[in-house]
Amino acid sequence: MKEQLRFNLMSAKVLQFCADIFAVFGIFLFAYIYFTHWGNKPMVAMIDPMFVVSLFIPFLPAACFAFAASKKRRQIRAMLEENRK
Repeated sequence: MKEQLRFNLMSAKVLQFCADIFAVFGIFLFAYIYFTHWGNKPMVAMIDPMFVVSLFIPFLPAACFAFAASKKRRQIRAMLEENRK
């Protein structure tokens, strides 16, 4: 039980770290896409449907890693509650 708890805790930390790294890279990737395609024209960017795609796609890996880390933290909480009973 203790080894499983330790494994889940370490994997949750690693997944959250990966999510943070991908979020930072997502910011830079979004900025690169925005300035490459739209430059200094924010109203043109708001009208273009590609803007929505370029807003969400760079952050998709970060969201997936954050969701997986959240799932691991829920498993840890459930294991701790089960251990206390």
